[in-house]
Amino acid sequence: MKKITILLLSLFFVFSFMTVDVSAFDEDFAPYVINFSLTPDFDVYSTEGNETRASGLISSYGLNLTKSGSTLTISGRTTGTVEVVRSGFKDLMVQRRKTSDDSWKDYYEYGNLYVDGFAAFLETNLEVAPNYQYRITCKHYAKKSLLVVQTISNVSNIVTTV
Repeated sequence: MKKITILLLSLFFVFSFMTVDVSAFDEDFAPYVINFSLTPDFDVYSTEGNETRASGLISSYGLNLTKSGSTLTISGRTTGTVEVVRSGFKDLMVQRRKTSDDSWKDYYEYGNLYVDGFAAFLETNLEVAPNYQYRITCKHYAKKSLLVVQTISNVSNIVTTV
């Protein structure tokens, strides 16, 4: 009985952190991931054009959003200094709005994505509803030790699907 109780509590805690705001979705369309890659592969992006605003553990970072029809291509990078042991993206969220006068609403949540290493690269495609403006938000994440962590908030460019 004790093992069953522990198992049920464990499952409850695991699934309680997996929430998505379904009120943001179209009734006729739910976004879906086409492919997904999070890697410490250092040849994916050029290191030229690093942003100089980064300081501390994060040496460069970036987010980019492109479209092809109703498919969004999301790409990002977080590069830390060599002492960084874990890097990635916190609270990665796709947001959308109908027009420039509307406020942004959360549309698709990726959550927290990390790799062990000083650099993380992300590339994924997401099929979305047409006739909206989209952007990505996240916090770039770098961890040196349990008490030494840096995050930098970032917002991508905006694209409109047709």
